Amino acid sequence: MLCDKCNKREAKVYYTEIVNGEKKEQHLCEECASEFTSFHLASTVLNKDISLGNLLSSILGNYKVTNTSKEKETVKELVCKECGMTYEEFTTLGKFGCAGCYNTFKKQLGPGIKKIQGADVHVGKKPKGFVTKADKIVSGLSEIEKLSIKLQQAIEKEEFEEAAKLRDSIRELKKEEEINA
Repeated sequence: MLCDKCNKREAKVYYTEIVNGEKKEQHLCEECASEFTSFHLASTVLNKDISLGNLLSSILGNYKVTNTSKEKETVKELVCKECGMTYEEFTTLGKFGCAGCYNTFKKQLGPGIKKIQGADVHVGKKPKGFVTKADKIVSGLSEIEKLSIKLQQAIEKEEFEEAAKLRDSIRELKKEEEINA
């Protein structure tokens, strides 16, 4: 497939941009991609080495928060305590050395990650069998305690009919407990 901009070279970069819900796809050669997109591929084009790591580091490099030279020096001095990787090494390699790097470089990555993914926290699917701390606590409660929580939520939402049903269910369970005791 030929480049959409120059129509001369083979398209190697497939660029999809979504702005205000409108999707725009472009198939670009390396040279046009470095000129017409927010990716700064100059170094990778010269080396003919386009990797996901290089793309990621170039994108994140565009969203650095630092303004003053003092802040830039502070960022250069950041080092992960677990693996020893510096922020500068990360931007060069385009990948972290360990899981601790995420916390170490969180402030620098926040704006870039948020811009790329739309959020700076994971909101996707949970692994099969995953149980939250809240679910563990709720599973240890008695039926009356679970219904009491639901009753409180219904009252807060002003769902009084549902609250009345829950109240009656709680009363019935308490009577059954008294009879069985």
